[in-house]
Amino acid sequence: MIKAIFFDAAGILYTRSGTTEDFAIKLVNEKGFSSDISGELMEKQLALRSQANEGSISHEVYWDQWLSMRSVNDPDQRRELTTEIVNYSNAIQPMPGAKEALTQLKKKGFPMGIITDTMYPLEWKMRRLEKAGVAEFIDIVACSTDLGAHKPDPLVYSYAIQQARLTPAETAFVGHLGIELEGARKAGMTTIAINHDAGAKADYFCDSLLDLPALPIFQNN
Repeated sequence: MIKAIFFDAAGILYTRSGTTEDFAIKLVNEKGFSSDISGELMEKQLALRSQANEGSISHEVYWDQWLSMRSVNDPDQRRELTTEIVNYSNAIQPMPGAKEALTQLKKKGFPMGIITDTMYPLEWKMRRLEKAGVAEFIDIVACSTDLGAHKPDPLVYSYAIQQARLTPAETAFVGHLGIELEGARKAGMTTIAINHDAGAKADYFCDSLLDLPALPIFQNN
């Protein structure tokens, strides 16, 4: 029986008009720089992103390096562009149906939490959840920068499950990326996909957060 529900944050509980990466690409293109980089630099970028999500480097360092890879050589300009990118990342919109769905799940008695990857301070993540109108429902937080690991590392899922004092089989994870859903499945959680990648695998698929409270696994709490 499911006794607690965990969510990804971005793309599930709140959204943006596009990804921060896409915004950054558009921004450098508008400034006259090419956003194309070599395969070698792309591997370096992915490694830096992993380090940023684990809290090994700051988001300022990540975006500074990201811009340097695209030949933005003026450090003052990199700082200015980093500020624009970060401001965009913080400009989230509530996900339609999120507050209504979590309200219903809370009434059913489910503790809820987030399992989230971020390169930004945890307090920024919580402010985004407040802006989305769902922070009040979050009882448990498993954050990559605090844990030094990111999805799909089993550590981030097991930490959340341990904080809930439950077994994996008693927990559900709601996500959208195939890799994070697979990580949750391997951790023993029931998986639910919303706004999901093409080809993502999950135990349940929902068109909207508003469909969650009606799932059979949430009827016996």
